[in-house]
This record gives sequence, C-alpha cells and structure tokens, in this order.
Amino acid sequence: MRITTSPSSATRRRRSAGRLGGGLTGALAALMLLGACGVVTDPPAGDDEATPAVAAEAQATEDDETGTESGTTTGTTPAESADSSAASTESAEASPEEEPEVAPEPEPAEPQSFSGTGSEVVMLDPLGEDVFYAAVTHDGSSNIALWSVDENGQDIDLLVNEIGGYEGKVALNFGEDPAALRIEADGAWTIDLVHLAEAPRWDGEGVYEDRGDSVLIVDGVADGLTPVTLTHDGESNFAIWAWGESYPDLIVNDIGAYDGTTLLPDGTLVLQVDADGTWTISPS
Repeated sequence: MRITTSPSSATRRRRSAGRLGGGLTGALAALMLLGACGVVTDPPAGDDEATPAVAAEAQATEDDETGTESGTTTGTTPAESADSSAASTESAEASPEEEPEVAPEPEPAEPQSFSGTGSEVVMLDPLGEDVFYAAVTHDGSSNIALWSVDENGQDIDLLVNEIGGYEGKVALNFGEDPAALRIEADGAWTIDLVHLAEAPRWDGEGVYEDRGDSVLIVDGVADGLTPVTLTHDGESNFAIWAWGESYPDLIVNDIGAYDGTTLLPDGTLVLQVDADGTWTISPS
C-alpha cells in the first residue's frame, strides 16, 4: 500500500475487452456485398428455347457457381493455392508474438537504525515506495523533539515532542518522504525505522491495549459503519488519526482520560495514536 497525506497539524502538506466495432463493421460489409450480387432466376415456364446469348450467359453463370461450390478460384491452381497456404503458415511460425517485457519489482528499502546523545541530524537513505514507522527512545530528563526534514532542509513534521524519558512508535513517511531527521535531546536516544507491515494488528474482535504513541494496522476492520470504543487513562493529549488510501481522519482529539465511541472511516488501514497513557480499542 502507498498512503499519501500527513496526519497532524494543519501545516502538514497533503499528497493526497475485445473491440466489437471492427467485427460488426466487417459483418455488415459482408451482408451488403451478398445483397449486391443478386440471385439468378430460372427462365419463364413454357419458354423452352432461349436465344444463344441468353443460353451462353446462363451457362457461364452456372459454371461460375459450380466453380465456387467446388472451392476453386479463378486464375489459381490447386498447387499454387497449397504453396500460398504453406508460405503463410511458415510466416506465422517464423514470427511468433513477442511477450511484453515486465518491469522488475523495485528492491524493498532496508530498515535503518540510528543512535546518539544530544542534538543531531541524521541523513536517511531513500525510502522508495515502502512505508515505515519510527520506534524512538530517549532516556534524558529534558525535552526530546524529533522532526522529519525534506531535501531542502525544511521541517515536514514534528514527530515527537516530550519531556524526559520516552518510548513510542510514530508515523514516518505516511505523507511525504523525509530526507533527514533532526533531533533535539539532552540524553541518549535511538531511532529504528520499521516496515509498516511489522506493526501490530487488530482484527476488530476483543480488546486491544497498548501504551503511549503507537501505530496499529486495522486493515479489513472498517467496512461501512464500524463503531469502536476507545479509552485512555493518561494526562496529556489523546489523538487518533485513521489513515485510508489517500488522507487521514482525526477521529479522537482530547486531553487526559477518555472513554467514548466513534466510527472508523470506511476503508481505514492504519491508526496512528498519540497518547501518554494506556489506551484501548474494542468493538462497540
């Protein structure tokens, strides 16, 4: 799957059989040709004697019809016809249809990992068509902020903004592809880029529970009206974006504890959760 918009603040950029005509025309043309040929009628009854010209014309017509029924063609001998058929067969065998070339599948991008202490900028290898999330940790006591940056050095998105220790999973290139990551921190940190396919899944049954910032695959759950119950026991912001094929929907945005029911948009593939406490999702 490739998602095409970014989910957080308003400043994020959105990216948001056979032809019958020829055969029918040919059939109509054949019918018109047959109609134009006409039909040869018998001479009137009682007229036993016909003029030599009429008799000769009738004989010629009969000869033509007899030749057509016997499968012969004027001016072509059976040997010539056979040679022509053999040549056509040889030509067809010598020129088989060439199979169209199939473009090779692009090589999947490799996961990338980074670690450091304090503020730093790390350059990313091209991500191609693959979608990743970032698993981030920080063991400092002050602020950690993580931005994705485009190839012109402009910030794309603020992925993490927390105080002190941190551990969470955040969307990386669900929208634009970043060329680098910019980290501001006072302690040691790690960043692991993980293929989206390796994210946890919820099948729409039972209660799924997690803690903090998370990415959850819900492909196949949202089909038409799909109500779900969501809870959160944290103290800070609780926000959930539902990602479909082209853009995210913000389905929850609250502060602190939360317990409510909402609808998953039809066709939702992934949930991106911003939370500081334990949160759950279950069918309603």
